Amino acid sequence: MMEKRLIQLLVLGFLVVLAMGTGALAQDSGDEAMEEEYCIKVLVPDFALSTVDGETVRLSDLRGKVVVLNFWATWCPYCVMELPEFQALHEELQESGDAVLFLVDQIDGEWETVESGTAYLAEQGITIPNLLDYGTVGNGIFGLPGLPTTVVIDAEGYLCDYVVGMASKDIVLQMIEVAK
Repeated sequence: MMEKRLIQLLVLGFLVVLAMGTGALAQDSGDEAMEEEYCIKVLVPDFALSTVDGETVRLSDLRGKVVVLNFWATWCPYCVMELPEFQALHEELQESGDAVLFLVDQIDGEWETVESGTAYLAEQGITIPNLLDYGTVGNGIFGLPGLPTTVVIDAEGYLCDYVVGMASKDIVLQMIEVAK
């Protein structure tokens, strides 16, 4: 019983620390120097992921652009709930050129398949480029604690900020501003 309580406290402590580090930009301080402090500046290793059409997207090919990655899966209710806002964000970013947005589908072959993700996006009219990740980026590079997770990478390839859980269009736009 005591061991179970200790594990629960450790998990709760981890979640509190994680929550303190996420969504830091959700609070609008109005002080740009303060906002810059939140930019983590960890170089993201180069990676390559494919689309369902076989196109390869490499992080290194996107240097010079702010990159937003939204890790998702169809079985995740919060992932699918935020997709309409991300679609609106994608359309806005296409017009402004401030950043590029990619969905990163977490394929495991059982709960999530290429077919399930592709079909869901088509049914919902989501046109955001969808990259297929079999664990190498989500788990291997970012060590995702859960889905959805959204990360923002600055134009030099550094991780600038992230949100674990649902992210709104406004929060991601704030993150992009800091990354520019």
